[in-house]
Amino acid sequence: MFNLRTLVTLEALITFATCQDMGILNYQNQNYEAAEKYYNSILSTDSDNPEAHFGKGSSLFMQDDLKNAEIKFNESLASSETLLKSKAFYNLGNISYKNKKLNDALQFYKKALELNPNDDEARYNYEFIKYQKDPEEKKDEEKKDEEKKDEEKKDEEKKDDEKKDDEKKDEEKKDDEKKDDEKKDEEKKDEEKKDDEKKDEEKDENSQSQQKPLDEKKSQDLKKAESILDALKNDEKVMQKQQLQRFKTKKLLKDWWCWIGLQLL
Repeated sequence: MFNLRTLVTLEALITFATCQDMGILNYQNQNYEAAEKYYNSILSTDSDNPEAHFGKGSSLFMQDDLKNAEIKFNESLASSETLLKSKAFYNLGNISYKNKKLNDALQFYKKALELNPNDDEARYNYEFIKYQKDPEEKKDEEKKDEEKKDEEKKDEEKKDDEKKDDEKKDEEKKDDEKKDDEKKDEEKKDEEKKDDEKKDEEKDENSQSQQKPLDEKKSQDLKKAESILDALKNDEKVMQKQQLQRFKTKKLLKDWWCWIGLQLL
């Protein structure tokens, strides 16, 4: 198992150690607070000293004060010395790695190598992170793919639910329309039934109205016939009476002539 080489280098300081022996000595003896104080004393009189900024940044790094260490290493980049700047980039790469900023770390190691192609530590760390980053990127891509698939699945499920809801609404709408049609048909049948009943009533009324004059005429004819019959009966009685009178008259005459005849004899 490979590990990143995060040891902060002080090689650049050793080169410029003419006035910084105490800082380097304290650092090498792991007395990082003393080294920090020493570099602070230098910066108090020479605030633009790149070597002092680098030394203080190294001391802070070993005390896990990464934030302030990063500031000091960036300030040391103002140096005109290539070796110092290369080591500052290298140490900034270490800080970025600790902060899990792999892309930044790669860029810092790359700049360190551009300034010092012979920096094996920077090359090793660059290759290590690149090797480590590829599987991580692959995992990230796989994770993104999974998330994308989950989102697509959710979208599909949502669309399916919406489709089902639409179908349900369509079915309900059809049912409502069917019920409305059935209701309208029933109402139409009721109306037609009422119309038929009304027509039948009107027909009956017309029939009755037509029958009434006929009945009246029939009654009148009947009365007329009865009157005629009565008249005929009366005439017949008169005639019978007249005939009876004639008969009596004839008989009387006959009897009279018979009596006359007898007298003559």
